[in-house]
Parts: sequence; C-alpha cells; structure tokens
Amino acid sequence: MANPEITVCGRLTVAWDGEQLEAKLPGRQGRLIFAYLVLNRSRPVRRDELVEALWADEGLPSGGEALLAPPLSRLRKALGQNRLEGRTDLHLELGEDARVDCEVAQEKLALAQAVGPEADPAELAAGWAAALEAMKILEGGLLPGLEARWIEEHRAYFEELRLKSLESVARLGARMGSAEQARAERAARNAVEASPFRESARAALIEALEAQGNIAEALRAYEELRVLLRDELGTFPAPELNQIHERLLNAHESSGSEPAPAPARAPRTGKAPTPKSVGTEIDPRVDDGQMVGRKKILGQLQAELDLAVAGELRIALLAGEGGVGKTRLAAELAASRDDIFTLYGRAEPDEVRPFSIWSGLLRSAVRQVGDVDPAQIVGGDGPTLARLLPELIRRMDLPAPGPTSDLESERQALFGAVLRMIGRFSARQPMLIVLDDLHWADRSTLRLLASLAGDNPPSGILALGIYRDTELPADSQLPEALSQLQRRLPTTRLQVEALDENEVRDLISGRLDDSLAPVIHDQSGGNPFFIEQMVRNLQESGETRPGSVPPEIREVISQRVARLPEGGPELLGRAALIGRDFDLGVLERTTSDEEDRIIELLDGAVASGLLDESGTVPGRYSFVHALVRATLSESLSLTRRAAVHRRIGEAIEQRSQNHPGGQRDRDLPTLAWHFTQAGPAEADRAIHYATLAARQAEDRLAYDEAVDFTDGAIAACRADEPVDQGLLAELLLRRAEAEWRMGLLPQSGKTFFESAEAARESGIPDLLARAAMGTTWGSWDTFESDRDQQGQLLREALEAVGPGDSPFRAQLLASLAQILYFSDGRSAEAREMAIEGTDMAERLDDPYSFFVANIAATFLRWEPDGTASRLPMADRLVKVAETSEDQEDLAEALSWRSVVLVSLGRRAEADADIARFDVLARTLPQIHVNKAALHTARLVREGRWKEAERLISATLEEEIPNTARIALTDPLLFMIRAEQGRLGEHLDQVRAMAAQSTSWEHWPTWRMCYYLALTQSGQADEVVERVDRFTIEDV
Repeated sequence: MANPEITVCGRLTVAWDGEQLEAKLPGRQGRLIFAYLVLNRSRPVRRDELVEALWADEGLPSGGEALLAPPLSRLRKALGQNRLEGRTDLHLELGEDARVDCEVAQEKLALAQAVGPEADPAELAAGWAAALEAMKILEGGLLPGLEARWIEEHRAYFEELRLKSLESVARLGARMGSAEQARAERAARNAVEASPFRESARAALIEALEAQGNIAEALRAYEELRVLLRDELGTFPAPELNQIHERLLNAHESSGSEPAPAPARAPRTGKAPTPKSVGTEIDPRVDDGQMVGRKKILGQLQAELDLAVAGELRIALLAGEGGVGKTRLAAELAASRDDIFTLYGRAEPDEVRPFSIWSGLLRSAVRQVGDVDPAQIVGGDGPTLARLLPELIRRMDLPAPGPTSDLESERQALFGAVLRMIGRFSARQPMLIVLDDLHWADRSTLRLLASLAGDNPPSGILALGIYRDTELPADSQLPEALSQLQRRLPTTRLQVEALDENEVRDLISGRLDDSLAPVIHDQSGGNPFFIEQMVRNLQESGETRPGSVPPEIREVISQRVARLPEGGPELLGRAALIGRDFDLGVLERTTSDEEDRIIELLDGAVASGLLDESGTVPGRYSFVHALVRATLSESLSLTRRAAVHRRIGEAIEQRSQNHPGGQRDRDLPTLAWHFTQAGPAEADRAIHYATLAARQAEDRLAYDEAVDFTDGAIAACRADEPVDQGLLAELLLRRAEAEWRMGLLPQSGKTFFESAEAARESGIPDLLARAAMGTTWGSWDTFESDRDQQGQLLREALEAVGPGDSPFRAQLLASLAQILYFSDGRSAEAREMAIEGTDMAERLDDPYSFFVANIAATFLRWEPDGTASRLPMADRLVKVAETSEDQEDLAEALSWRSVVLVSLGRRAEADADIARFDVLARTLPQIHVNKAALHTARLVREGRWKEAERLISATLEEEIPNTARIALTDPLLFMIRAEQGRLGEHLDQVRAMAAQSTSWEHWPTWRMCYYLALTQSGQADEVVERVDRFTIEDV
C-alpha cells in the first residue's frame, strides 16, 4: 500500500495509492469525520465522540449514533477497503509513513527552532529551508471553510505555530544574505501585523532590520511596541527586548545619528489630493487633450456645479451606452476647478459589498481633509457610521455596533448619519460627488442615494450619477430610486449621445487618415471607446482600413489582447476575475510566474492601453474600461475560471490572515464571491464566507444583500453531495428570518416550512423547533399555510425536544394550543396545553419564552374566566418587551394591550398604545397589516365607515398572506357591511364564526352578528323563531 499524503492546511486533499480521494469524501459531514480522525490519528476515536464533533455546535440530535451510521458508511466506501477500521472505536489505517502536512510543518518548525547561534552555514541553510516549508504549509490555515468548536481549538494551536514559523524565517534569514534578509523582514512584519502585541514577533522584526543595517527603523519598531503596550495594556516590554534596545542604542550612538522619535500614533502622511489629481484618478486620459463633441454637455454640468458652489444641492444624471464617454465627462468636470472636494465611487458588475460606493466615498473624503480629527467630521454619529466604516471603532475608540431589532429606523439613522457627515464636508468646501456605473449598484446604495434629497438635505453639493440606460437589468432598482429623487428634488438628466461623423473625424485626426471617418463611424456607431479600440487595432496591425465585415467590439479587444507577449492574455484573464481594480500581490498568487515576469507582462498591457497603473499605489492596476475586463474574463474556460477564483480567494484569505480586523471585514463579501464561484470543491469556504458576509450585511442594515449572500450559501450547501441537512436548515432559517424582517411575509412562511423539511432530515431537535416556531411568527395566521400542517409540524417538534421543561417546549405547547383553539372542537385540549406551556415558561424564568408562550396563549384571557388576568398580563408583556428592547415584541404587546383597553372602555389609553405602535410600524414592515387592522377598528368605532373601507381596500391590494386578508375582511369588513345593510352577503362566513365562538367571552356578539346577517339577507322570520327558542341554557 502506497503511503497516503494528506493536507489539512489549506484545501483538504487525500492522495492514496495514486488516487485523489478528496472529491469522493461524502459531503461536509464526511470531511469533518475524516479530518477529526486524521488530527486524532494517534488514538482510537469513540463513536459518541464523533457524534459530538459533528453536532455539538448545533445541538446534539436524538439518536445521534444512528445518524452517524450513514456518513460513516459512505466514508468507508469512499476511502476503500480496510482504511477506516473499528465499529465502536474508530481509527484510520494510515501507516507509520503517512505524510500529513500539519505534522510535517511541526517537524520542520522543530528543526528550524533547533538551529543555534553557533550553527555553520550548512545547518543555517537547512534550518532556513525547514522554516520556509513550515511557514508555507501553515499559512494555508487549518481546514478553511469547515467550522466546528473542535476545529477552532486546533486552529488556535496551528496559528501559534504559524507565527512561530514566521519568526523562525525572520530570525534565521537575518543571519543570511541580503535576499534572505529582505524576505526575513517581510515574514516578521506579517507576524507583527497578525499579532501586534506579540513581543517575540517584534523582536524578530528588530533583528531582521538590524541585520540589514537599518538601526533607526529597528529602534522605531521597538518604540512602537513600547507605546502600544503602555497605552493599550499598561505594561512594558520584556527584559529581553530591553536588552536588544540597549544594544541598538549603543550602535546608533556610535554612528553619530539621532535616535528615531517614538510616535504615539503613526502620523498620516501624503499630500491631500487636489481636484485635478482626483480627476486624473477618475480617468487618467483627462490630461490627453481636449474632448471631442462634449463641449455643450460639459457646459451644462459646469453650470450645475456653479449652483452647488453657490450653496445649493444639485443632482444631475448622465445616461448613455457603455464607452460613450460619461466617466470622462465626470473627470473633466472634477478637474475644471480647484475650489471643491471631489469624491468618486464606482459600482462593479459583480459587486457584493453593500453600500460599497458610499463607504468608498466617505473614506476618500476623510483622506482629503488631511490630518483633521475624525471627530470633527463624524460628530456624534460615530457609532452609527461604524456600520459603514468599521475602522472608526479603533480610531475613535467606539463600541462595536450591536445587532439591530428595528431595521428600518436604524437604516434611516444610518442614512441620516451619512448625509450629516457629507454635510460637514460640504460646510468646509463645496463638493462634487460622482457615483459611477449606477446600473450595477446594490439596492442599499440606491436607497441611500434616494434619501439624499430627503428632509434637511446637505447643501453645497452636486451629486452626479452615471449609468448605462441601455443595460438596465429587468430587476434593477435604479429607475425607482431615480423616480424618488425626481419627486423630492428637480433632477437634471443629460443624455450622452454618440459622436457624429465630423466629430469622429476630429477624434482620429493626426492618427489615421481622415477619409476613414465615415467607415469608422459606421462600424463603431460613434462610440468613443469603440473608436479608440479600432484606432489602436489599426495602428498595431498595420492595416490601412478596418475589415470589410464590421467586427464586434469584443472581437476587436480580443485581437488587441492577442498581440500581447506570450502569457499576457491569460494573465489579464486572471486579473479580470479579481475585479476592475486589482493588486499585483493577489494576481501573483493565481499564477506560477515569477514577479518580474508578471510585472513585465503588466507593463506591456499598460503600454497597449488595456490597463492603467496607479500613480500613487505601487502594484495597483485598473482595466481602462469595464468592457475590456468583461471580454477578458470570458476568455477563460469554466474550469479554469473556477480554479482562478479559488486562488484569488486564497490570496485574499492569506492577506486577511496577516491583517486582522478591518481588512478582514472589508474582504468578507469578496471572499464569499470568489469561493462561491470556485465550484463544488470549495463548498465549505463558500458557505463559511457567504454566511459571514450575510451577517455583516445585516449588521449594516442591508437585508436585501444579506438574503443574496445567504442564497449563495444555500446553493453551495445543496451542491455539496450528500447535503448536510442540519447546515441547510440553519441557512434556510437565516433566510426566513431576514425575509420576515423585510416584510416579505408570504416568502418567509414558505422558507420556514422549507427549513423544517431540512431540520427533520437532520434529526436535530432544536432546528426543528426553531423552524416550527417560525411558521407561527406573529400568529398562526401570519403565513400562507394550512392549520393542520402547522399543527402537525408543532407536534413533531414537541416530540423531538422531549418531555422535560425547556424553552422550546414551552413555546411549542402554547403555539400549538393557539392553533388547536381556533380549530373545530379542540378548545378544551387547547386550554390544557396553553396552561402547561405558560406555566412551564414561568418556571423557567426565561423572559423570551414567557413572552412567546403568553402571546400565543392570549385566547385564554378572552374566555370568561380570563377577564381578571387580561390587563395585568397585557401590562406584564409590554414590560417584558420594553426590557428586552425588541421593537417587534413591543409592537405585538402594545397591539394586544390596546385591544384589551378598548374592551374595558379605556379608549384614551388604547389610543396611546396605538400611537406608540404606529411609530414602531413605520420601521417594521412585518407588522404593517396589524397597523391597518388597528386603524380600521378605530375608524369603525368612530363610525367613519367609508374611511375604514378605503383603508381595508388599500391594504388588500398589497402582497399580504390570505390569512391576513381574512383577519381584515372578517371582523372589520363585517361591521362595515352591517352598517351598509349588506351583511347578508357574508352569511356563510358569519354562521361559521358564530358556531366557533361558543367558548369565547364575546360569543353573544357573534350570535347577534349572525342574526343580523340573516335579517339583512331577508330571513327575518328565522331570526324571530331562533330568538323565541332562546333559553337560559344557551348562555
């Protein structure tokens, strides 16, 4: 048997007897079992231990060992005969000579650390090579994408080893040649960035700098640590570091120079950008010469900017096809005057970060004001703005934003904070805000744009939106956002048209024969970008005329790319998958080419006019136009694209590992995107990062984008066979909850039931209970669902959670009781079950369970023997909700108490509760129907029948569940129809309600309603007969 080779750092791979087995491992559960057995291969592993390893984080399933059998069986089959041994105690038969990468890393690190100060050159070189190998293995991270508590424990251990490997590379490299010393410094800096308080990493950096003769920088590294320890921890460097410091000072003094000062905080450096330089950043061709054919439209934009400089808020929109010159116009406008701030943001076709344009704009604004204290710009909005700019938490010592319980109000607070921050900038100097490629903007970005012209808008600003009106997707939110803007503030809309034939002649003059203008105009349609590509194509090919058959512009771009040196087209194809803007460091990780060769190829692309190189950030490049990037990204095969996306994701993952905190937060959406595009082999990381990105989007109040990320995770989970049903249920629950908060009630109900199916398959009781409870959110009648289906699911969840007291059991009992109560002939069973559930919640002393159980069991308070406890319970539920600060719970409690107060004739207090409810309803879409019901009831009480009917009709026109329609049409519409003499139209429905209400305190109301319906339907004689037969026994 050949020795197996297994990697657990980076991608999980298994090579055994010449066969790659990782793709055969049976889904996430199979990978988790295999990895657990590998990492514990020195001992047998019990089956119950594996059950806990698989499910402890989600809640141990009932019959866990039975659920373990299928994935274990599939794993045995995938690995092959006699490789997974044991029944009760399990172990892998890897053999003594198996190669497991994490074990190799530990061996190599031990060799490197054993190299002493007296080692000869050969020993030093061997130790250096061992340290490099350990570092290379460990930098992949342990089992990236797989998440479990036991993995986190191992990760902490291996992260410590990774830092030690970086320190070993630094310490040993410092004792070698100049090339090794430079690499040693990079390794030490990576260790310091990953763990700023780690003194051994700082010592390694100091030694690497000292070895290169950079004593001043070494002293600065010591001082930075000393200040950091003093300010953050109130401690001082260890004696060993102080000894190194003494040695450095002696060396520095002997050189006759002054020691480097100790900065309390690293100073901000660099010249603040000017409007001219910002214009060049928007479009580097702004300095190439005068634009052709754009004088009139540029004059219109300059007139708008003049009004903004004079103190107005102006909004202008540039529309036109791609490549027609919209961005160039914005660049020319930005460079046309030096008395403004210019902020530029651009959306991407595959943009995955919510509010990406706005966060980029605000960061650009902070940079432009130089060393101004952020507090002067942020004001009191720091905690709110930290949702968009997490770096403010560190810079201003702010608390991290907490979870939101009131989506819409907090989103409006965020929008207001952004607008106030912009207003503080424009108070200093007028502003031009350019929002490019809005046709690709995310929904959250467009919502914020629409709010720009709301109440108390900032002044002294021209907001210039740019978009392609020829490429709006069917589901684009842009038209609605622009309509909202137009309603609030007159908006200048400008159409950028193609060049005419004479303007084409002016554009090509001096580069091609003027006689070519007609044919170039005909083939390009007058599009300046297309014309430029055709001109360059003719110049590069040496042809005198364009081809007789007009090529598509993508073909022209492809022809130009094909003329790059060998390797250039493929390299640019890889770069295109990174984004419109990309970094050399990330691109390097996608190819085996050396850095010098990559730079040479990129230089060629810059010279060919396909790329722009940043003039301020080394190694930063941009494609000259989105069309170039789109053409190049499509040049790679599907398989190659998936592989490149994986490598891009791994490069960004590694960068985030060495730059924890804000950088990692900003990278989450990008990591989610690349790993979801990397194919089924990267399902673990795709799910992991998509889930983190969804949570981040929720924290930033971008629930639309959160649902999109969760959908990506769900798709990756379902594509990973066999599907991990527990993980799928968890993801579906997250989606359902996000849809609920967005007010998408019908869709939310369907997703809760879908999650219940996955939870049932998983065998995890808590997941099934959460899904079952989700189907009753708000009430049994919230969603499009059958009561019997809900009841069956709740009973199933009750059986799964078991008979003992637990929060889920209390909630499930009360919720099932509510459904049974409103079913025929089940009221006695419902009362018993509701009392059991509410009593259990009381015993558990769990406020949330108490609230859920008693809200579900409110029907008990409407029975005759519940009169005395009705208002006290309503008051208590309001107090519990106020204490929890859950706005949705508070709205529900206020709604119920207002009805209780009306029943007691205390209408002024009821109206006060309804007023509080209204405030909450403005920002909680999911309770909109309840608001309509409460207001309709009040209008009916006041005899305002027509207004009540209009409100019901308007609400029924919206997309709401059928059961919610019944809640509006039955009791409320009945009263209106009774007043109109038309209650007989609903006779069958009223008869059913009267029969069902016999146990309710207000049963006489329904009996009289039924009699009135009979009368209004022309059956007054039957009413007289029924009243004559009425006896005291009927009460």
